[in-house]
Amino acid sequence: MIKTIILHEIRQHIFSLRLQLIFFIIFILFILGSVAYIFQFKSSIKDYETYSGKAREELLNGRNRGLISTGDRNITTIAVENQNYILPPLKNGFIDDSKSQYIPNTIQFNAFNVFGYSVSRRSGNQYLTLSQELNWYFIVSLILSFAILLLSFDSVSGEKQSQTLSLILSNNVPRSLLLLGKYLSIIISSFLMVFPGILVALIILILSRTIRFDSTLLLEVCIFVSVQVIFMACIAALGLFCSVISRTANISLLLCLSLWLLFLIFSPNLAVFSTENLFRIKNSETIEAEIKTVQDAINKAAPEGSWSMNGGDLFYPKHELRAKNQTSLFNAEKQIKDEWYNTQFEQYKNATMFTYISPISLFGLISEAITGNGYPRFQKNWNDFHTFQSGFLAWFKAIDANDPKSPHWYNPYEDCSTTRLPLKSEEIPVFTEKVMPISMRLTKAMPGIVLLLAYSFLLIGITVVRFNRYDVR
Repeated sequence: MIKTIILHEIRQHIFSLRLQLIFFIIFILFILGSVAYIFQFKSSIKDYETYSGKAREELLNGRNRGLISTGDRNITTIAVENQNYILPPLKNGFIDDSKSQYIPNTIQFNAFNVFGYSVSRRSGNQYLTLSQELNWYFIVSLILSFAILLLSFDSVSGEKQSQTLSLILSNNVPRSLLLLGKYLSIIISSFLMVFPGILVALIILILSRTIRFDSTLLLEVCIFVSVQVIFMACIAALGLFCSVISRTANISLLLCLSLWLLFLIFSPNLAVFSTENLFRIKNSETIEAEIKTVQDAINKAAPEGSWSMNGGDLFYPKHELRAKNQTSLFNAEKQIKDEWYNTQFEQYKNATMFTYISPISLFGLISEAITGNGYPRFQKNWNDFHTFQSGFLAWFKAIDANDPKSPHWYNPYEDCSTTRLPLKSEEIPVFTEKVMPISMRLTKAMPGIVLLLAYSFLLIGITVVRFNRYDVR
């Protein structure tokens, strides 16, 4: 009997104008999104390779001086010069780029510290930067979620108005079985709307040969599609819930649209507003003022001659005082900024907690974790960079320790009191991003998946109880 109910409902959906129209829209969006991503990815790779080559050349030739240097390029100048590392484009952005254009993708560092982060778009015209990429997550979370609600809002209330429901139930069909059939048919119909688009998108991406599909990328696609089914089940349960608690299809539709807008727009903005007011952090002006106050105190307490310098003599006695003073200034700034960065990370995590009420936002966090993009990617690279920086500093100090011509007075800003050994480009430590393993991504995504399943079971449970008491007259 359940099979008959499901097939009947699916047939009704397939021949309905709304499903056909939405299928066409979703199919076209998948094609357009794939083609657009191919051109965008090519452009991003070209820009990244150009920037990387230029940055390497400037580092070796000394064209980008962010330090006080007293001689030619050497080991110390490489160690103390501030460098920028831009994260390379990831090939799985067609699934979900996690709004990477707004996430910090540039990290500043040298051998002594990881200084900070910023957003670098490398775009000729910043006004042409899209606020939302046409990726799979966007299509599923926005278009498909709306489509599922359109399929389900009148599943019960609409049939009650047309008196079809009372006729069906007069045949001794168990109500719970009827509702389950409707629920499964909505999920299957929704999958039929989106699967052809995904299939064609994959074919376009593979034939373009712009993106190399390996086992990891294919696994990401499979995991995303699986989580997408869970998301569809949750939205289908929400649509049925609205239909069961409404006496007319119009009221059910209004309720569905209201909840959709609540989850899509109101919930994320409320999360930002609540977090900014409940978990306040210092602004950049306050931090700079604190740094200046502490550094002024350090300079006032510094021994006489702490700013003396003789670039021609590494063993100039007052270079040791200068190095100690510069190190004190450096450590004071580092401590304040590190604490500030940690509060920013905590504030972001608190903001995501407020979005857990929204299945759409929850699906976004799961998708972000699965693809390893967005904040999880930045946070991993931020942590990895601190490990790299420790190794970079150890490399520098090991070379300096073996140089008898160096006084070994470490100065994090200048090259006046450590080794002047010539530079060998092939020996310079280079950071390489380590892509987050699938197992780690699933671990990060699992709480969201469990919560999404819990929402689905809760909604469908309430819907079953309500439907068993539903007045079909």
